[in-house]
Amino acid sequence: MATLSQMGIPAAGAGVLHPKQQYRWQVTFVNLAHLVPGASSREITRQAVKISRPSLSFEEIKIERYNSTAYVAGKHTWEDLKLTIEDDITGLASYAVQGQVETQQRLIGADLTGTWLNSAATGSDYKFGTIIQQLDGNEGVIETWKLEGCWIKTADYGGLDYGSNEAVTIDLTIRYDHARQELTGQGYGTAIAGNL
Repeated sequence: MATLSQMGIPAAGAGVLHPKQQYRWQVTFVNLAHLVPGASSREITRQAVKISRPSLSFEEIKIERYNSTAYVAGKHTWEDLKLTIEDDITGLASYAVQGQVETQQRLIGADLTGTWLNSAATGSDYKFGTIIQQLDGNEGVIETWKLEGCWIKTADYGGLDYGSNEAVTIDLTIRYDHARQELTGQGYGTAIAGNL
């Protein structure tokens, strides 16, 4: 029977590091607009069921020379973030989404000002922050992504089906300007040979 002291990879040493698990996370929002009393970004946090992590890509710059070709990294782009939330029966999560979309551009008139179809004057009027935290299962944070300059690019309210038992969801695509990753998991994974 193998023990932890016999597991691992020769070049990397003994022991097995526990993977981060997809179901241990939370997402919170900073300065998400809410125009309806009682609705807040907490409702989206509570109803979140699926989220993508940031994805980064670099443009490729091709450099042609006498008898060879080289490539260097150009400008970077953060790809859209995907978030799925359950549309609760109180409507609070939906109100929170509506409040943010209305702040980006008046579509529904939910703010009751009588202003229709006007856009916000600047991005800072409607952009918000998003914080994705990977948890260790005991409320400890082992990784944090901080997304800046966020706004809702698409809000898909899904469909309805008499033949389905599934919850109604809202799929959001969130565009953002920049993301920062903070890793705080050092000190975990001590169950190796000699520490049992």
